[in-house]
This record gives sequence, structure tokens and C-alpha cells, in this order.
Amino acid sequence: MKKLIITLTSVMVMAWAVTAVGQTLSYGKPCNFYNIDKTVKAKLGEGEEAVYQQNSIQALWPVMLNGKECPKLQEAICKWLTGMDDIKQMDRAIEYILYTDNEGVPFGDSGPYMILESFKDIESSYSSTFNTVELKTLGQRFALFHLFGYFYFAGAAHGMYAHNYITYDTELDKIVTLEDILVDPELIRPYIMKSINLKYDYTEEDLFMPEDGIMKIPSVWFFEEGFLHLVYQVYEIASFAQGDIDVPLFYPNDPNAPEYLTPYGKELMEESQAGDPW
Repeated sequence: MKKLIITLTSVMVMAWAVTAVGQTLSYGKPCNFYNIDKTVKAKLGEGEEAVYQQNSIQALWPVMLNGKECPKLQEAICKWLTGMDDIKQMDRAIEYILYTDNEGVPFGDSGPYMILESFKDIESSYSSTFNTVELKTLGQRFALFHLFGYFYFAGAAHGMYAHNYITYDTELDKIVTLEDILVDPELIRPYIMKSINLKYDYTEEDLFMPEDGIMKIPSVWFFEEGFLHLVYQVYEIASFAQGDIDVPLFYPNDPNAPEYLTPYGKELMEESQAGDPW
């Protein structure tokens, strides 16, 4: 990939959330990012009823990709982080992430709160969230972002996490959907279980199969090095111990096999083969 190393300079805008802005080039076109790394520790409530919450976010937040602004991408990232349709700006999304408890209640809505420097003096456990936004690849047309979210309720046996991948068309300011790239989802369905078996050595008996025995197609996906990856979240088709299932689709290398990608999907696949990781 023809790119320059990101340079960081201090900025004053939204200083509570953004530490620096990055500028780089991709194939000769300018790209801008905000570099976000922020943690908030809080005491919620008073006395014996007080609980503690820690929220963190680390993100390379896109401002411009390949010479163009990317509002649809920004909105999609905001929606993933907050689950809210009406939060579409970066500063509001970050404020929500940092100042909302694990129940989705903003700090202060259910009583007084206090921001703390650390939890070193508390004896009880604390709830936490951790979110990341990572740029995986950036090509001449498509960008791939990986989003990760983790949350833990104080006292629980373990936390929970989820992955998401957003494929973005920088030319059209468009979030690419599975429907955009597949001729017919039914063409790939017979090969999902075969691909899972090849990568993980799992059979139907190892997974949570639907009653009809037909493997579902997940909503999370991405292209990497020419392979279409299908991503199942924790508990979606497997136990917590098995974790999330990220399976590259091994479609038959047979000239008589039906073409499963649209022309648009082929363009995305080909760029994933040619591009270097960010």
C-alpha cells in the first residue's frame, strides 16, 4: 500500500475526547483520523449503595478517507458503539461510551456520581466496558474497520465481547452489505459447515445447530486476502469456551461451481487480495 506513516499533532477541538489528529496519504490521496484513547473511572451513587464503573475507548476515528469525507461510515461506527439511532456525531458517541453505565443509564440519571483518578482504594469489584475501533485495510476504493466491544458486570463469572466489521466504499460513501456482494446467499450456505470443519475441525454435534439443521448466515462478515470471512459471535452457534467463530469461506475451486459474487463483490474481493494490511 502506498501510504505514509501517520503524523500526530495536538488539537484543541473536543479536547476532552480527542488527543491528536493523524494525517496520512493512501494512493496519493489525503486521509485524516482522530486518535482517541480515553478512560473514565466513576463512583455511582453514595454510601453502601455506591457502585463503580470504568469505561474505555481506543479508536482511530476516520475523518477523511481517500480524499473524501465519510459521514455514512462515521454514523455506522456511532451506531455500533452506542446502539442509538439518534447519535451520529463522534463527540456524542464518545461521551455516551464514557459516561454511561453497563445498563445504558447515563451517569447522574439515577443519582450523584463522582469521577475518580483510580480504584486503588476500593474493596469491591467494578463494572467495565472497553471498545476499540481499528482500521484493518485501506485500498484504492474500500476500507475495512474492525470494531470490538467488551463489557463486564461487577461480580459476574466472566465478561462478554462482540466483534463487528464494517466494509466501507470510499467512492460512494456507502456501507457495503452482504446483499451487495452475494448473487444469492443460498449459494454459499452449503459450504459454511464444510468451511467450519476445515478451520476448526468442528462438526454439527459441536455447535448450536438450528432445529432444521441448516446453518444460518451471520450478519458480520469481511474480506481478507481474497477470502470471504463469516463471523459468528459468542453463543451464536457455539459455547463461550469455543468463543467467536471466524470462518473463511472455502468455496469449491471448480469451474462448474456457480459464481456466488456479484460484480461489485468481485471488485471488493480483488482489492482485498491486492491490498496490504494497514
